[in-house]
Amino acid sequence: MADDTIRLQITELVVRYGGVTAVDGIGLTARSGRVHVVLGSNGAGKSSAMLATCGSVRPAGGRVLLDGKDVTGRPAWRIARAGMVLVPEGRRIVAPLSVEENLLLGGYPNRSAAHRARTLAEVYEMFPVLATRRSSPGGLLSGGEQQMLAFGRALMADPRVILLDEPSMGLAPIMVDTVMDAVRRIADRGIAVAMVEQNATALEIADEASVLERSRVVLSGPAADLKADPRLERAFLGLSGRGRDDA
Repeated sequence: MADDTIRLQITELVVRYGGVTAVDGIGLTARSGRVHVVLGSNGAGKSSAMLATCGSVRPAGGRVLLDGKDVTGRPAWRIARAGMVLVPEGRRIVAPLSVEENLLLGGYPNRSAAHRARTLAEVYEMFPVLATRRSSPGGLLSGGEQQMLAFGRALMADPRVILLDEPSMGLAPIMVDTVMDAVRRIADRGIAVAMVEQNATALEIADEASVLERSRVVLSGPAADLKADPRLERAFLGLSGRGRDDA
C-alpha cells in the first residue's frame, strides 16, 4: 500500500558523544508502504541515527518530523505513542517472558484492549511461528524467530513508522532472506520503514536507499540505482577519501 505520504522526515541530524561526532548532518525520508534502507559499515553512525530518531538519544542538531510534527528530542515513550517505534539491534527480547507476553509488552502505546486483541491476532496471522510458540519463553526461540518476535512486538504498537536497527545481524544467510521478506511485508501493510543495515542484500527489498560513511550520507537514491552504482562498494570499503573518524 505504498503512496506518497511522507511519514518520517529527518533533516540535518547531528549526534555527538562528548567531542566525537557520530552523525553529521544526515537527512532521510520514509514514506507510507516503502522501505528506506541506510547502508553502512560498522561504526558509520547508523545506530546512533536510529537512536536519535526514536528519542533514545538526544540529538545535538537537526529535526525529526513525524507526520509533519516536530518530535526532535522528545522522550522515546512519547514518540512511540505518537506512532514511531524502534526494533533495536540485537532484538532485546525479554527472555523469561512468553512469546505472547513479549508481544503484549509492545502494545502499551495502544490503549484500546479490543484494538490490542485485534492487532495480536494480526501478528499471529503474519508470523504463524509465533502463534505456535505463544506460550514458550522468548529466550528459547531461534535467532530468526526472535527477530520475528521483535517485529511483532513493534507492530503491536500500531505504528505508522517502524525503525529497524540491523535486523539481519547474527543470522544465518537463509534466515536473512526470511527476515528481509518480513520487512517487505511490514511495509506492504502501509507502514513506513526506515532500516539501517550492513548487509547490502537489503537493497533487494528496499524502495529507497542511502549509504552512510563516517557519519555522513555519501550516496542516496532509488535502491535499484544504488545496486548498480560502483560507488556503493567503494563506500563500504572506506575508499571515498574522507579522513575523519566516527563512533
